[in-house]
Amino acid sequence: MKKVLRSVLVRNLLGLLALLGVHYVSDRYYIQERSGTNQYLPYLFLLGLYAWLVFHNRILYERLYLQQRKREYLLWTLLIMGLNTVSMYTILKLQFRVDYALPLILSFWVHTLAGFGIYAFYRSTLPTPAVTQPVLSEPLSLGNTGELSCLVNGERVVIPYGEIKYLESLENYVKIITVRKTHVTRLTMKEAEERLPKPTFIRISRSHLINTAHLETLESDSLTIGGKSLKIGKVYKRYVSEQLTELGVMK
Repeated sequence: MKKVLRSVLVRNLLGLLALLGVHYVSDRYYIQERSGTNQYLPYLFLLGLYAWLVFHNRILYERLYLQQRKREYLLWTLLIMGLNTVSMYTILKLQFRVDYALPLILSFWVHTLAGFGIYAFYRSTLPTPAVTQPVLSEPLSLGNTGELSCLVNGERVVIPYGEIKYLESLENYVKIITVRKTHVTRLTMKEAEERLPKPTFIRISRSHLINTAHLETLESDSLTIGGKSLKIGKVYKRYVSEQLTELGVMK
């Protein structure tokens, strides 16, 4: 049973069924008073609301808010909430002929914000995931001379570790920023993390992996390398703190 509940699909299906069931308990006395498609339109609203909550929690909250991109998160959330509000108002006026739609719209906002809050609380109770030490699984790519070997525009490029400032994820590519120039190579951030030695190189977020030798300044949730300020991901803070303490950067 526990294995089944660990499935995201199963949990969302159960949550959706619970939402529809709770609404039906209070709606069963009124559903027959509505005709045609109006009987089931409130349930379509609930489906849309639940889909919006899932999109917010899994995309906006996890990929923007938790990655310290709070301004983008706020703009996208307000934009989508605004569009949903206009659509709901239009449907209530034209389809349901509701003269005073404000209470229903406020109810939509309250339920949505409650959903946001419940998910944020749930995420805050999760333990910080352990970050395992990478293993140099491809010694031929690394060599034994402290250099990273990779393909850039079809040509083999060898970059000394000491010249690398940080790496930035570009989906299936990685941007390697060095003291001389920037290279882009087809590589995932996970693969790059496995190929670079610890503890000199540490992962600070989903998007960045840094060379601690070039660390300039350090704040509680960000650091500076080569004049570039980089955010430390929320789930990586403990790991970064432990690694920098081990290196003697933090005490």
